Amino acid sequence: MGHFDETICDCCVCPMQCVLKQLIREEVVQIETRTDSVNLQITEVKNFIVSGIDDGTGEVVHFPICNISAVFPRETFSLELKPIKKSTKGECVCCEDPITNLANSLKGETVFIDYIGGGTPAIIRDVGEGIVIGEDTTGSGLIVAITSCAITEIREGSVKENDGFVNDTSDEKKRYRE
Repeated sequence: MGHFDETICDCCVCPMQCVLKQLIREEVVQIETRTDSVNLQITEVKNFIVSGIDDGTGEVVHFPICNISAVFPRETFSLELKPIKKSTKGECVCCEDPITNLANSLKGETVFIDYIGGGTPAIIRDVGEGIVIGEDTTGSGLIVAITSCAITEIREGSVKENDGFVNDTSDEKKRYRE
C-alpha cells in the first residue's frame, strides 16, 4: 500500500497513488483532474505519476497524481484504503483531516460531493486517509474514489432517488441543488 513519509504528500497524494496501483490493468477507469477527464487503461503508477493509454485516442498519457481529483473504475471494485490518521502539521491538519472526518461521520449517507473539476451524487461507503469512496446511487455497485484534498463541498439532502454518477465538469451538477 505504499510508504508514507512525513511530507505534504501524506494526506492525499500517497493515498491516491495506493488506490491507482490497485487499478493497474483493470478495465478502463475515468480519471478526473482539476481541468480534464480522461478514460484511461492504467499501465503504471510510480513516483507520484500515473501512466496509461487514453481510451479515446490510443495515446500514452502521464498524469501527476497531485492533480487527480477523482477516479471512477468502470466495473464494481473493492479498494483497500489506508486507515485514517490524525495529522499534526501542514495542509493535512487544516484541509484533509476535517473533510475526511466529516465524510467518515456520513458513511452510509447519500450526499452530493463537489470536488475540484467535478461533482457527483454518491453514497459514502468507505473513508480512509485522504480518500472518500462513494457508491453510485442507482445500486449499480460502481464506485468513485475522491481525494479528500480536492473536496470543496459535501451537500446532504440534495440528491434525488436513483440519481447516478454525474462525473462531469459542466454546470449539470447544479441541477441537484434546485
